[in-house]
Amino acid sequence: MKKIILFCLLTSAFVFAEKVDLKQVLIEAVKIDNQIKEQTKDKSLVEKILFIENFAKEYSNNPIVLDLIMQELSAVYSFAGSHRKTLIARDATVEIDTSGFENLTGYQEKDAVVEILERAKNHQIVMVNEAHDIAQHRVLTYRLLQGLWKQGYRYFAAETLTPMSSEQIDKGFITSQVGYYTDEALHANLVLKAKEIGFEVVSYDQHKPSVMNTTDERETHSALTIKEKVFDKDPSAKIVIHVGYSHINEEKWLASKLKNITKLETLTIDQTTRIERSQVKYEHPTYTNVVKSVNYRKPFIFVKGNEVWSSDNKWDISVFWPRTRYLNGRAEWATLNRKPYISASKHCKNLYPCMIEVFKFNQPYEVPLDRVIISSKSEPKAVFLSQGGNTLVVSDGRGNQIAKITLQN
Repeated sequence: MKKIILFCLLTSAFVFAEKVDLKQVLIEAVKIDNQIKEQTKDKSLVEKILFIENFAKEYSNNPIVLDLIMQELSAVYSFAGSHRKTLIARDATVEIDTSGFENLTGYQEKDAVVEILERAKNHQIVMVNEAHDIAQHRVLTYRLLQGLWKQGYRYFAAETLTPMSSEQIDKGFITSQVGYYTDEALHANLVLKAKEIGFEVVSYDQHKPSVMNTTDERETHSALTIKEKVFDKDPSAKIVIHVGYSHINEEKWLASKLKNITKLETLTIDQTTRIERSQVKYEHPTYTNVVKSVNYRKPFIFVKGNEVWSSDNKWDISVFWPRTRYLNGRAEWATLNRKPYISASKHCKNLYPCMIEVFKFNQPYEVPLDRVIISSKSEPKAVFLSQGGNTLVVSDGRGNQIAKITLQN
């Protein structure tokens, strides 16, 4: 699993760089990962964040190493439900975007979910990507699931899932053995939602032994595994695949391998290229201009007749999210139509920072369906309650339990 994480970190930052020695970067990444792992073993999430923050200061004069550390930090912030801090961390080492504004004359904004579902009718494979530290991107796939099910989609796959994931999910909740990114609450909700609807959950990544350790080998093996697990037994199957970054790329990456192996056209959806940043200067000008003029509070795409706008011809659709709105200290898109519990901070008992996690069953190794860190008494933070019973577990900065509260929604 650590190989997958490091691969994703490198893909997000360096895949298009021309002068970066990827072998050397990988060596540095492994070194950093080992240091973080060793120093934060058995530590709480709060302690892990503090360590990585201080670790970043040590390497402030080493751009490549600092970039890797900040990617790790942004991912950990996302696990903590801290979207603002995630954006700041991921932008700490980027340059001002000097790209030109793309011409969208003649295009009209449309509801992304509605339009994607309409186009999914003509496909057997739908692929949606995410930036692994932007939990928001899991919400789009979550919103698509019910509509895709109605269209006959019966398989759900995700890059992060381990070979033992199906067995773990059968327990009725997500465990820490399901995958790495499923330890983040919204990803846990996504996989659990797919299971509850009735999708067969499919793992495929890193299932075959690697010989060359190349991108091409990894993508080919992934495509072969999906074919074997899904299309060999059910040639008319329909599957939705949730992946990171470039795997939707229809040249050389997983999307292209699937097409070559299955002879099926994949509907590829990008969320990672025209996105909100911590400051406008880091945003692609197209995103900045679009969100000024489009009054949408949900993800949208641009359509002209039968044509859908895409930021690159290597994928079919580019999705825009409006700027994040915060309610009670939480991103509005993180609600998943759940009820906010605004009084959550009172359970910290003035012990800050404190972490509040919301569990469905509160079983060993269960991943919470919501998680938030509250830094001070004046910081407004709510947690989201799912339908039925909820167990709130409150812990201090060192991971010691402060309180356990059962609430009915």
